[in-house]
Amino acid sequence: MSESKTVDEIDTSYSKSQIYWRINKLVESGIMDPPERGDRNQYLLDSGEIRILRRLSELEESQDTVREAIEELEQEKLREVSKEELRDRVEELEARTDTLESKVQLIEEELSVQSDRLKHFRKRWTKQLQEGAKKIKDMFG
Repeated sequence: MSESKTVDEIDTSYSKSQIYWRINKLVESGIMDPPERGDRNQYLLDSGEIRILRRLSELEESQDTVREAIEELEQEKLREVSKEELRDRVEELEARTDTLESKVQLIEEELSVQSDRLKHFRKRWTKQLQEGAKKIKDMFG
């Protein structure tokens, strides 16, 4: 994992105070967790937090206000979370399907065995009835 960087070390077009203000707004909106603090209480930003700030900067170019850019970023995060949730659900359903398929296969195998047992039982029963009928016929016949 990459090393955390201070506000001075990241490459953005924002001033230091603009970065701090935007970080506070991103934390307030729930897009970003409060950054870790380092020496002299400076923010230490990881690569994900830096990526969020850069994306915010890109969105600000196409939006009228910072608030609108943050709202767009919130929407992107929701879409990302929704995709992840869908991906997780699909994986879960695939796992269930595999489990169901294996259960169906086991049941089919068991039914096949039961079917074979029934065939043998019918054959024995039919043979016994035929032999009994033959004995009766021979006795009275």
